[in-house]
Amino acid sequence: MSLDASDQVRPFPSVSWLQRAHSPRLVSGFGALSVAFLAAWGIAFAAVIGLTGFLLSIVTIGGPALGLIWGGYRLEHSEIEANRYGRVLQWFAGGAVGFLSLNLLTMVFFPWHDLAGNVFWAHSSINTGAVGGFTVGYVEARAIQREVEATAATVRAERLEDERELLTYLNDLLRHEVLNSSQIIGGHASLLRSECDDDGARDRLETIERESDDLIDVITDVRAMLDANRGPEPHSVVDLTALLTEEIDTVRARSDDVELEVDLPETALVRGNKGLTWIFSNLLENAIEHNDGGTARVRVTVDTTPETVTVRVADDGPGIPEDVRETLFERKSNNHGLGLYLSHILADRYGGSVELAETGPDGSVFVVTLPHATSAADAATRD
Repeated sequence: MSLDASDQVRPFPSVSWLQRAHSPRLVSGFGALSVAFLAAWGIAFAAVIGLTGFLLSIVTIGGPALGLIWGGYRLEHSEIEANRYGRVLQWFAGGAVGFLSLNLLTMVFFPWHDLAGNVFWAHSSINTGAVGGFTVGYVEARAIQREVEATAATVRAERLEDERELLTYLNDLLRHEVLNSSQIIGGHASLLRSECDDDGARDRLETIERESDDLIDVITDVRAMLDANRGPEPHSVVDLTALLTEEIDTVRARSDDVELEVDLPETALVRGNKGLTWIFSNLLENAIEHNDGGTARVRVTVDTTPETVTVRVADDGPGIPEDVRETLFERKSNNHGLGLYLSHILADRYGGSVELAETGPDGSVFVVTLPHATSAADAATRD
């Protein structure tokens, strides 16, 4: 079955938008009208048809009529798009008219012996044809809908693969070209500054060095977002305990004026990739940089449940001003760094969240919640 864009936009040009929009109600309304007509027929010809004839009419006409009432409701609440209702309505009406026409032709040459029987025959023909036509139209519409969804899913998968290849290329470009060049510029500026005796030139070299460092920070943040958007890949599981241990060791080696207290479980598996590192490196950096005291004290704890892994990063800083809290995780326009905004974006990318749980003069507590993956198999199932 071949489908194109025109099939999705205007699949049934001979049926108006109003008909397509109200097709389910028309089908159900026709079924209700059929039931009412059956009741009127039974009353009008009660003396002729008898109890047996009336019970037979309930089975042969009432049953299909109730089926049409349910069919209209089912159509309206199905996954079939409204722009395909018109096709179902065409089959429904065509079945009723076509089957009635065939039976009327027969009735002309071989009529029933009384009026009650002929009316019953015609009514039964309409109902049977309507049910048959509706069934064919409904099945066809579902088949088309599934074909469209399958095609759309294939297109999305191909597009995602193309985007991942582009992200990989951009990541490599940033790492090999832009980042390396920025580091070389900063390194040469630092060497020249150490050998320069001119104060004006030293100030300019310091500016170059500072801007180079800022550019490196931006590139690092952008690469983190690019890495996150390449995953998590299926079956990708990260041990958060190992990741936090490595990151904490890096902070300890880099900063002498910080005391880190940790409480980590033996393992804490979450779904993700190496982009998770940037969430906690930004939170730890934020806790250390905004501490006004001589030694920053930071406590990192991890709690696990069958569904989630929760990481708490608590510091003893001065707290976060009230006017800053509402925009804490938004991208700032007055500097190039992404910081907490990046942590928020990455946590959301991995199906989790990051929030400010507490803040005050005694410090702040940030909480990161991520989906728990008890095993690679479990992660694959969740994906």
